[in-house]
Amino acid sequence: MMLRTAHQVGTGLGRHAIRVARAAVAVTLVVLLAVGAAAQTVGISRILLEKDSVYHRIRVHEDASWRYLRFDRSLQGGMLLKDPTISPLRYTDYVHLAWLFTPSIQRMLVVGLGAGSIPKSFLRSYPQVLVDSVELDPVVVDVARQYFAVPEGPRHRIIVQDGRQYVRRTEGLYDVILMDAYFAEGIPFHLVTREFFQQVKAKLTPGGVVVANIVGALGGPNSKLFRAIYKTYAAEFTGLYLFPVGFSLGKEEETTRTILLFATQTPGIRRQTLGARLEVLLRGKSLPELVTRSFMRDYYEQSIASGDVPLLTDDYAPVDILPVYGWEPERR
Repeated sequence: MMLRTAHQVGTGLGRHAIRVARAAVAVTLVVLLAVGAAAQTVGISRILLEKDSVYHRIRVHEDASWRYLRFDRSLQGGMLLKDPTISPLRYTDYVHLAWLFTPSIQRMLVVGLGAGSIPKSFLRSYPQVLVDSVELDPVVVDVARQYFAVPEGPRHRIIVQDGRQYVRRTEGLYDVILMDAYFAEGIPFHLVTREFFQQVKAKLTPGGVVVANIVGALGGPNSKLFRAIYKTYAAEFTGLYLFPVGFSLGKEEETTRTILLFATQTPGIRRQTLGARLEVLLRGKSLPELVTRSFMRDYYEQSIASGDVPLLTDDYAPVDILPVYGWEPERR
């Protein structure tokens, strides 16, 4: 995940202000980590909530510009205080690239609510979209409502339920299904198996797309978890497309980062075609302003080696022995 600073739509903040605020985000988080979680005030960051749920130690803290949500040691999300629809994490912008793979988005399913950044962004950006958000932890839902201005109403339902149970039981179909329940410190194994992906595929509309937010590396010692998940998606979806966030800045395949995987039943879409589709959307002002042409620089076309990693199934999904170490969300 990448941290960011501001959305130009409705905030009055220019790109220079965005860069300045992003730098402040990085400084704030370094200070916070250095002094530890026990302090009630950390530099310019103020802790608003520390609470244990069945699943996580949940912390909410803020500085002059941003409010953040942490689960255990991991930064999960947040919002710009001046505009709660803006997340400090850059990967949330890349989810809007779902429009490159499906011609219409009317209904969206989000598995994993967190701070509600993506539902809020889609609800604001696309008035026709209806969003269902499924979250296992009721404490997370309460925190999202109280601290992160997550709305509920006719266009946004929040369901407190296990994501797999919901997918199995729902009769609805979705144009976009976002898997946002994966994080570095703990992957719910039942949400990365072939059997689950079969269920997900059955809940897509024709031409629909699955978007998965995965922490990992494209190659090297920290890549096995990502490559196993990739291999398992590939067993059910013929078209997989990767956008490693920030890859164009260094092109280091062994770097652990947030990787956006788009899974469709349409193989072989060329980079040129995706770029042309993005250009049409940008010229038509159909996407949020923080989605830019530069995203195509992160598009990764190389093959993913999978011969040495398992196909994840309900009977065998060793995600606990395929860990990701030493990762913090990408800053911006």
